[in-house]
Amino acid sequence: MVGTASRMSPAANVARVLERDDLGLLGIRRTTRIGRRFNGRRYGGCLQRRIDGVERHLAMIREARTADHGLEPTDGYLIDDSQSLPHLDEAIADMEEVIAERGGQRWEDVRKIFLQSILPADGHLRYGSLVDFVTSPEVLEPVTEIAGFVPHLSEAQPRGIRLMESSTDHDPTPEVWRLSQFWHMDYHATPTIYVIVAVRDIGPEDGPMHFLGAAASKRVAESLDYGARNSPYRVVDESVEPLIDPDEVQSFTGPAGTALFLDSSRCFHFGSRNPRSRRYHLQYAYVSPVRNDFGDILRDGLDYPVGPEDPPYRRLALDRTYLPA
Repeated sequence: MVGTASRMSPAANVARVLERDDLGLLGIRRTTRIGRRFNGRRYGGCLQRRIDGVERHLAMIREARTADHGLEPTDGYLIDDSQSLPHLDEAIADMEEVIAERGGQRWEDVRKIFLQSILPADGHLRYGSLVDFVTSPEVLEPVTEIAGFVPHLSEAQPRGIRLMESSTDHDPTPEVWRLSQFWHMDYHATPTIYVIVAVRDIGPEDGPMHFLGAAASKRVAESLDYGARNSPYRVVDESVEPLIDPDEVQSFTGPAGTALFLDSSRCFHFGSRNPRSRRYHLQYAYVSPVRNDFGDILRDGLDYPVGPEDPPYRRLALDRTYLPA
């Protein structure tokens, strides 16, 4: 956990300035290079060992899985609509309990009045199904294939485990887009792999996430000089649409249990535009041990339940510094 003393350190004060306005002072590209150098001094070895060992780790994960869904990620994403991933039913049932207790209320004092996590702070400890699901071999395999190594659940921003509620309940102008309702790519870590699970059915009118594949996103980023100092982090539709074909835009819809695997650091995306009813999805974030931002010294981190008796693949997913013998 990050303590108050570290938050008052000179490094933390500089980090706050660099992170302000979505890394606007120096631009995303320059700031994330600084962040990687800063974090690499402590965690660079952890990342390199995961990269070097990825084939061994994948073999271990595949040996442990109980089913092969026959789906492989392409272009930075994968949609699994089998509704049969391990621990999925338990996780959805547990989240229905949370929705019944906390849905429709305001829990986060943030600018995103259209989107919030309603999972209690200890939800990842209270509901074991959440961690069991996202560290299962069937989930961890595509995450690793997209990342190029076994990443770990984020401790800081974005939170590694969230139950997201999107609604217009607290939004007086739901037809006005703001923040993550515009196109963007996440900068906190490269890669950032989202595992998003529909807790309830998500239809086209429910404000679903829209995204581009990695190839189209790269083309858009290059055309807009995305990440440069004076280039906006949030991009309006009018800037993106001339650079893509309409059929390149994907949306995450489907019945409860549908899962999206997405590299949100390489794929432009937006969501939560004026949903007709409350939309609920689980949102997991896997990240590189070497972050691009300064979350390690600015924000408290989650502690995940992991022990020496756990399988090595689960320990890799939950412990940033762990490496199997």
